[in-house]
Amino acid sequence: MTYHSDEITFSRFSLFFLRDDAQKMIDDYVGALQFVDDYFRLNYPSFLNKYFKGSRQQEISQNLTPAKYRELIGELSPMQSAIISDKTSKYIVVAAGPGSGKTKVLVHKLASLMMLEDVKHEQLLMLTFSRAAATEFKKRLLKLVGNAAHFIEIKTFHSYCFDLLGKVGSIDGADTIIKRTIEKIKSKEVEPNRITKTVLVIDEAQDMDEDNFSLVSALMAENEEMRVIAVGDDDQNIYQFRGSDSRYLKTLATLQGGKLYELTENYRSKDNIAEFANQFVKCLQSRLKHTSITTHKVGNGVIKIYRHTHGGLIVPTVTEIINTPLAGSTCILTHSNNEAEEITGLLLKHGLKAKLIRSNDGFALYNLDEIKHFLDQLNTPNDVYVITDNAWDAAKRSVKTKFVQSENWSILEQLITDFEIVNPKKKYRSDLDVFIRESHLEDFYQRDTETIFVSTIHKAKGREFDNLFLMLDSLENTTTEQKKRELYVAITRAKQNLTIHLNSGHFDHIQVTNLHRTEITEQNSRADQLSMHLTHKDVQLNHFYNVQPRVANLLAGDNLQYRGEEYLESSGYPVIKFSMQFMEKITSLKAKNFRLKEAMVNYVVWWRKEGTQHQIMIILPKLTFEKGF
Repeated sequence: MTYHSDEITFSRFSLFFLRDDAQKMIDDYVGALQFVDDYFRLNYPSFLNKYFKGSRQQEISQNLTPAKYRELIGELSPMQSAIISDKTSKYIVVAAGPGSGKTKVLVHKLASLMMLEDVKHEQLLMLTFSRAAATEFKKRLLKLVGNAAHFIEIKTFHSYCFDLLGKVGSIDGADTIIKRTIEKIKSKEVEPNRITKTVLVIDEAQDMDEDNFSLVSALMAENEEMRVIAVGDDDQNIYQFRGSDSRYLKTLATLQGGKLYELTENYRSKDNIAEFANQFVKCLQSRLKHTSITTHKVGNGVIKIYRHTHGGLIVPTVTEIINTPLAGSTCILTHSNNEAEEITGLLLKHGLKAKLIRSNDGFALYNLDEIKHFLDQLNTPNDVYVITDNAWDAAKRSVKTKFVQSENWSILEQLITDFEIVNPKKKYRSDLDVFIRESHLEDFYQRDTETIFVSTIHKAKGREFDNLFLMLDSLENTTTEQKKRELYVAITRAKQNLTIHLNSGHFDHIQVTNLHRTEITEQNSRADQLSMHLTHKDVQLNHFYNVQPRVANLLAGDNLQYRGEEYLESSGYPVIKFSMQFMEKITSLKAKNFRLKEAMVNYVVWWRKEGTQHQIMIILPKLTFEKGF
């Protein structure tokens, strides 16, 4: 969040200041200026001792209505309340199990710090690993504490570092920005007031890598009395491939003044699903938690395990879904994008409403045509930082007029809604730019109970579904701690029902209530339909220079026609030319009797050739191949 001095408001004690004390200060103008200066400069206890004596301090400290106190504390579990009430531990580490209300605890802890401990908003810093998480925290804080939430710094590690160095966040430089920030802090090149904090809160702390932890350590060195609250689950560390390591979370728990809390009451899953996860997670080594997960929900769900002798699990998984009465939200999880694409294609072929959760790998979100158009409508002079309501509304009308028929319209609509919720009054262009740069397509999928979602395990982390289907092909080599944690994350997405298709014995040792096992020895049929989402490397990018007017008339979801061996056309004109690499893939599919059945625009994306300044529009299509049609 960008800091705007004209919007600063006093903390809750200002209600008292605006009474009889206000008149005293007005009578003494110099004293009033000193009063305001001391409020922002002194520690809160010192400020109270200087200006408010005796019972006045107690009166101020108790200025919290019973209703607000119940909202803040009364709805929490005993362990959650203990975390909120801990005002003395210098380092609080919360090992939070799946579905244990981690987000709620952090939101209420932030609110408690302001409302019960009188920590000023400018002394609070919360660091997250995703813009989606930062947005969710801001939304919930707004509901709990109102406008005060706008003044709490809730940033991703990268955006915080870009902000400290006075740079605009971008993909370029993101790999080194944290290291550079640490160097600047250590060499005293960052203004002290920018990094002076009383409390640091870290979300998903199990995902910290060496750079993240070095930044935390640098902030701790600059603020010797700073309290650190780190929440995470080492059992769900599935980003080891990019350097994340739970040992940094564990290190905080061992520091002098550190306290470890275990949040193990699950508010998500049925009893037997939680017990299934408990038995499986015992295979992990060196765990931070020692307490088994218990459930808040009463009753058992249905767990089915289909163990196949052979591979090729896509068709039986889809067949199971077709034949299962589904109520509530549903998701299918796989290990790979290719498997997820094939499953989505088969579901659609059978007339089911299905959606593949994909990320914008390969292009920045602000280069998606729908989003770029919206930003272009908001183009403001360099000296204008605030987006006026009229300009905002005009941009919304313009982008809706042009893109309401686009398959990606709902993504942009949700993006705009999320930004409006966390910025209800003033909208700063810099905030919007950072918001979009740090967001991903999967952050804005609107979940509904009519759509079957298909996703890889990594993209489903943090989500939950009433009905969960796991397709786990070829797990024989899944012996690493990383792979085991991925399976644990997958299992714990389930709320009501869990169905697993696999061809290994990974869950043979688990025994829980209402678990049904089926052995399938016959050979599984293979999928007769394949869906492919093409990327930049699958199309000839230079070809688009010649067809810009044609591309400009196309929207995501528009149909394309296959012409010859190389092209996809629209209205009889070739708008896409396949790359040589993808042509080889088509040849391979033809040898297996697959033919291109359907083609449509998946994304229209703006692209700039390396070494040039001019951007052009390109099309990334979605293709459907069918066998023997």
